[in-house]
Amino acid sequence: MIQKSIILILIIFIGFFIYLNLKKTYDNINNMPVTLETVYALQKESSKLYPKVKLNNLFNKLPKRVHGLKFGYICPGAMKTVDYLNEIVKSKRTPELKKVVRQIQILTDFQFFVEIYQIYREYLSEEVAREMMKLIKNNGCKISKTITDEISRLFGELPPKIKENLPDNFYHIRHNTLVCSKNKKLAKERIDLLKSIYGTKEDFNNQYHACLGKRNGVSGCRDCCNHHFSNNVSGCVRACMEF
Repeated sequence: MIQKSIILILIIFIGFFIYLNLKKTYDNINNMPVTLETVYALQKESSKLYPKVKLNNLFNKLPKRVHGLKFGYICPGAMKTVDYLNEIVKSKRTPELKKVVRQIQILTDFQFFVEIYQIYREYLSEEVAREMMKLIKNNGCKISKTITDEISRLFGELPPKIKENLPDNFYHIRHNTLVCSKNKKLAKERIDLLKSIYGTKEDFNNQYHACLGKRNGVSGCRDCCNHHFSNNVSGCVRACMEF
C-alpha cells in the first residue's frame, strides 16, 4: 500500500515537472519578439490570401482603390497618405524614394490584413479566417507593433518637405492601438464609423461629411465640428480624426 502511494506521488511529481517544462517552453515561444524579417516573411505568405479576404455583408460600397493598397478602405487617412506619396513618386522618381514608399505600402496593407483578422473576423468566410489564423496565430499585436515602428522609421526617412505635408502620419499608430487593445467597444466604434462612411449606395459620405478632411494637426476638426455639429461635437471630432 505504501509502495503504491509512493509510486502515485512520483507519477504526480513527474507529471507536474513535465507540465512546468512545457509551460516554460510555451511561454518562451509566446514571448519571442516578432522581428521585421519575420513580418516581411509573413507578409509574403499572407499576400497569397489577399484576393480571398472580403468583408461580407459589412459595407455596401467601397471607395476607389489607391495604388499599392488592397485594404486601404480600412483607413481613409492611410489612403490619402499613400495617394499623396504615389503622386510624389510620379514627379520625383528617385529609386530611394520609390523604395521607401513601396515599403510603406506593403507594411500598411499587411497591418490592415492583421486588423481585419483581429477586428472584423466575424465578417470573413470561415475558410479564410482559418487560413489567416494559421499565419497570424496569437501574434497580431506583436506583428502590428513591429509594423508600426518600421512605418514610423520610414516616414522619418522621407525628405523634410514631403514629411511635413503628409496628410496623416499617425494612422499606423492608431491602428496598432486598435489591434492591440482587444477592446470590443473600441472595435465596434471603428466598425460603426466605417459603416457610416461606406454604408450608403449613393456615396461615401457620412453624417459628418462637412468636416471630414479638416484635421490639420491643430484644432481643425474641433473648430469645424463646433461650427457645423454643435449638437454632437464629440462624435464629429472622432469621425474627423479617424478619416
